[in-house]
Order: sequence, then C-alpha cells, then structure tokens
Amino acid sequence: MIIEMDTRNQKDEYVTDFLDSHGIKWIRNKLYAGDVKLINSTKIIIDLKKDLLEMCGNLTSLKEHERVKREIERAREIGCERFIFLIKEQKISTIQDVNNWSSKRTKVKGETLAKIMNTMSERYNVEFMFTKKELAGATIVEILGE
Repeated sequence: MIIEMDTRNQKDEYVTDFLDSHGIKWIRNKLYAGDVKLINSTKIIIDLKKDLLEMCGNLTSLKEHERVKREIERAREIGCERFIFLIKEQKISTIQDVNNWSSKRTKVKGETLAKIMNTMSERYNVEFMFTKKELAGATIVEILGE
C-alpha cells in the first residue's frame, strides 16, 4: 500500500507520523481531486476536513459549496467510486450527532448542517465520516484498505 497525499493540503503530521510509525509508504503529489488516495487508484478518494466548522463553511457558503461540487465531479471523472469527507471531530461520530452540534463561530445550526449533509449524501453519493484527530491515520488506512 502506497498512499498519495495532496501537496496543497494543510499540515497533517498526525497522519504522516502514523503512516511512518506503521511502515506504510506515502508520497506527496498534486492531486486532481481530494486530499488522500492510493497511488495508481482513484476508486476511493478522501477529502480531509480539519473539523465540522470547516465542513460547515464548505457546505453553507455558496462559493465554497460550488467548489465542493466541482471537486466531487472531478473525482467522478477520474473513476472515483467512493468520495469520502473525513472530518476530524472529538465528540461526533455520525451525521445524526451533527443535529446537536453548534459553534460560536457560525450562525448555522447543527440541524441545518445535518440536513445539508444528508442531501449531499443522497444527491452526490458521497460519504461523511468522522474520526478523532489521533485516529485519522488509522482511519485513512482502514478506508483505503477496503
């Protein structure tokens, strides 16, 4: 298994440290879509999100929402069968949990965000998965190993 990570992604030592400590090879390249995938495969593409607030901004800002849709479309163009948003959150594990989420940094309510996420799942056949930051590397390996 060789994992390919986008050069434009934020600092992600928590992922690369995990990969290094488990002897999993990885490289950085400019990816056409998403942030993480297996080298020479576009079946599964993972888009990493720092937290639910970032995902919220991506889905509720018209400009960002359009950018996210284009990213999903680009992934499909290159043969992606599973497009996964992997969101790092300590206390959320399902979209259902998002209903109770709130942040002082946005007026968007958790219920609204959960509805948008469910609609995106249905309309664009994408998945929203949640992981704790310290488990992100293991979660990526697990997803890509399926």
